Amino acid sequence: MGELPPELMVDARTAVRVVCGLFFLPHTVAKLRDIERASGFFDQAGLRPARLFVVLTALLEVTAAFGLVSGLYPRIGATIAAGILLVAACAIARVHALKWRWQHPGIEYMLFWAIICLCAGFLPEIPH
Repeated sequence: MGELPPELMVDARTAVRVVCGLFFLPHTVAKLRDIERASGFFDQAGLRPARLFVVLTALLEVTAAFGLVSGLYPRIGATIAAGILLVAACAIARVHALKWRWQHPGIEYMLFWAIICLCAGFLPEIPH
């Protein structure tokens, strides 16, 4: 098998950055499709007024996704993404108690994703 032409090759850092950004979009769509359900969770977590926090979170998710996917201001996008994910981890811990495994539900996935977003946004590019 031959190698891909250079114009089709993407470095791993860029691929991870783009995937991190894209992974926000289904969560954003889900929140906006069922704002009442999302508002209920936000309210339980103490994020009030809940509906306002849902809309604000959706706007921040789109902003983070844009920054990560486009590569325009990826550090800002990564910082916003990590902030959203850390607040989500706190909200999950507040509603379901502090647990580590996703089956309970836990916070490890949110923390892992926050770290990966920061790495993808802040790690320097390796010169070719």
